[in-house]
Amino acid sequence: MNPAHVVLLLGVFITIVAIAGYLIAITLILKHVVNRLVTILGAVEAVTRTAEPVGPIIEDISRDLAAGRKLMDDGVARLSEDGRVPVGAGAEGPAVGGGEPGGRPATGTPPAAEADIAEKPRRRVRRSR
Repeated sequence: MNPAHVVLLLGVFITIVAIAGYLIAITLILKHVVNRLVTILGAVEAVTRTAEPVGPIIEDISRDLAAGRKLMDDGVARLSEDGRVPVGAGAEGPAVGGGEPGGRPATGTPPAAEADIAEKPRRRVRRSR
């Protein structure tokens, strides 16, 4: 065999080995990517499975709220039929204090809450030994 043929075959062999190594490296990277995607898709599927029953629960809550609202509306209607006015309906001035100077408006803070705000709690400092 001619030495040029040997060098040519050796070059072709090295090229084939390099391409094979490159393809093997790409295969390993893609295998790692697929494993991560399977993990992510499994987690997404688990989340969708746990979120599925939310629809009926929300419908139950909505139904209960509608029933509560209907009860409130019926109560207001009964009050108006009796000639009574619901609390706070048609109030012109402040409900508390009668509008005189120094009187508290209906939205004011109750005196007990003001006392709680004024009193600052004491903090105990624990010292480590």
